[in-house]
Amino acid sequence: MPIKVPNNLPAVEILTKENVFVMTDTRAMTQDIRPLQILILNLMPTKVETETQLTRLLGNSPLQVELELLQTSTHKAKNVSEEHMIAFYKTFDQVRNKYYDGMIITGAPVEMMEFEEVEYWDELCEIMEWSKTHVHSTFYICWGAQAGLYYHYGIKKKVLPKKAFGVFLHTLEYKTGMLFRGFDDEFYVPHSRYTGLDDEAVFAHPDLRVISTSPDVGIFALKSNDDKHIFITGHSEYDGDTLRKEYLRDIENGLDPEVPYNYFPDDDPSKEPQVSWRSCANLLYSNWLNYFVYQSTPFDLNDIKTGNKPKHELVTDDFDLITVKFGGSSLADAGQFRKVAEIVKSDSRRRFVVASAPGKRNSDDIKITDLLLKSQAAGDGADEYLNLIEERYRGIADELNVEFDAKAEVDAIREKLASETAEELLDYVPSRGEYIGSKLLAKYMGFDFIDAGEFIKFDAEGNYDKETTEKLLSDELFKHEFAIIPGFYGSMPDGRIKTFSRGGSDITGAIVAASTGSDLYENWTDVSGLLMADPRIVEKPVSVPLITYRELRELSYLGAEVLHADTVFQVASKGIPINIKNTNAPLDAGTLIVNNARYYSDAQDISGLSGARGYMNVTVQLAHLNENSDLREKVLDVFASKGIKIETMMTGVDSMSFLVKESFKDAVEDAISEIKGSMDGATAETLGGLAMIGVVGRDMGTSPNIAIKILSALAALKINIKFLDHGAGNLHMILAVDEKDYENAIKAIYQQFA
Repeated sequence: MPIKVPNNLPAVEILTKENVFVMTDTRAMTQDIRPLQILILNLMPTKVETETQLTRLLGNSPLQVELELLQTSTHKAKNVSEEHMIAFYKTFDQVRNKYYDGMIITGAPVEMMEFEEVEYWDELCEIMEWSKTHVHSTFYICWGAQAGLYYHYGIKKKVLPKKAFGVFLHTLEYKTGMLFRGFDDEFYVPHSRYTGLDDEAVFAHPDLRVISTSPDVGIFALKSNDDKHIFITGHSEYDGDTLRKEYLRDIENGLDPEVPYNYFPDDDPSKEPQVSWRSCANLLYSNWLNYFVYQSTPFDLNDIKTGNKPKHELVTDDFDLITVKFGGSSLADAGQFRKVAEIVKSDSRRRFVVASAPGKRNSDDIKITDLLLKSQAAGDGADEYLNLIEERYRGIADELNVEFDAKAEVDAIREKLASETAEELLDYVPSRGEYIGSKLLAKYMGFDFIDAGEFIKFDAEGNYDKETTEKLLSDELFKHEFAIIPGFYGSMPDGRIKTFSRGGSDITGAIVAASTGSDLYENWTDVSGLLMADPRIVEKPVSVPLITYRELRELSYLGAEVLHADTVFQVASKGIPINIKNTNAPLDAGTLIVNNARYYSDAQDISGLSGARGYMNVTVQLAHLNENSDLREKVLDVFASKGIKIETMMTGVDSMSFLVKESFKDAVEDAISEIKGSMDGATAETLGGLAMIGVVGRDMGTSPNIAIKILSALAALKINIKFLDHGAGNLHMILAVDEKDYENAIKAIYQQFA
């Protein structure tokens, strides 16, 4: 079968003369075959020569291969024209959203440098990380193999006593493997390198399998146990005269190179080199394409991402510091306290713990915070509720066998209620649930207690003081190996306690994570992550494994009960991921919230759907309405002047259509009257009784199947769509349906993606 390459690539002419069947883009358009998509990251300075060598080997296969060439944008090629690079090479940004059956990463003449010193190292790491979810099998050559082993497995290279330069004998360590199927027991391969692998580390690594070695130059071939990574330390792709060119180049540069080993007859450079590796090279690449790519790659390349281990399980081996927050349900009773302690102490990196006030023990119970609010409002009857609070904390302490004076803690609240005004105690009383609970948890776990009121600060207007807080918290927390910090509150400049709004403990946890530069913020609740749909409508909806901060904001805007925006802002700006976990099922992966989901693999097409009833559609019509910016702005200004919040809008040549809440019905009527009175010829109509549904997903703009599934699900139930907007940024699709169809629509869409 042929290999498909870009039109006019220099390799075409060379290989055609060698009778290698090469197919150009133009001819391939007439074929009805799914070719293997192979990407070559060419790091060699001799671009054309390397292109030709690899194209020759990939073309010597019964499989049709389609080739793309990739360059690093952080390094400009010096030995080939810029025109050649522009014409035939793509940058990573141009391919990052594509999937490939296979990728080859070549060697590079930078082996004596530390990996981190290489100009394009960061970009190469980005590409290798991307390959985990976008490439079925990756083939690394020479320095590329060393770089891949270092990045993926932490195996360092080592400098050889002298340059491995020549053609060396190799044997098979793993004779039944498919990569070297058909090889003789002994075979030859060229090498040209100053560095090698730490063979001992390679053999000891449980995820790697050594396939072939050489008694002279060490390990030649190895692979990962999952077959996704193939590492080759030599240059079986070399042409017959490649080593000679390198030898002569070194002489011209004033070096004193040794004659390439076992290459020239009688070691005489004046004689024609002996090529003893060509058949092995052809068989190696053919086996890789056949057994490691073709036989196991999915027919639909988009399915490559689902064949990888979900990255949302979050390998945290490189993490040094994790901040954790536990919600009220996680601390509702002594049994939950024990679970929290077990989770925290199972990983020494969980150093800083933010705690909420104890929540409900059952559906008939009352949260501690609600009891505190009742005591605050009860006046002389406060003791009824304070006694319940004291009893609750004493019961937890007794069951945990912890000496804790719950009475003294609650008496402090009694004294405050008796001596200070309601205004002075406005936020103090409700904050005591977190304060007392955290002191008890710290006593039980043997951790230090840090009062949030001393280090989390608000300004005189009651706004969170980020700069002051982060400095105070950072300075204080790192004085403690392990610490418990109560959530929900801080203090004003005059020392008065000030609480956050909804989700206050979540915000505190995020502040602690940001202030300490944590690698991860774990938010522990009573569910295994964020749910894809409202459980009041969909029975037992699945958790979303991975979601971006932007998607989370979209879902929040659409009405979903997700993390408070202030929580997200604290950590998103510093690139700290959030992991929503379940205290009652700690081994569940939960939901991972990240800035950028590009390198994470998950099987979800959408990240969630939400919505609500009580909407209306308003359509304003006027000739040339959207061709005249003044007219368009006037309509929007009228709506704004009436205080009408527009949820979303669509435009046509002569119309503007808005989706707004029905609570603005009277204001909409006033706006329509004003528009008709001031804009000659304008008409308007409204349609009420609608429900808005929002579907959020980061692939909404690149995967037409998502929209097809949504619309097909509604069409199957004969649910008419009254309004449809794909949304800015390709992150969401907003629909409006009759309120009577709302729940059925949610269920139908959910079933398409669960």
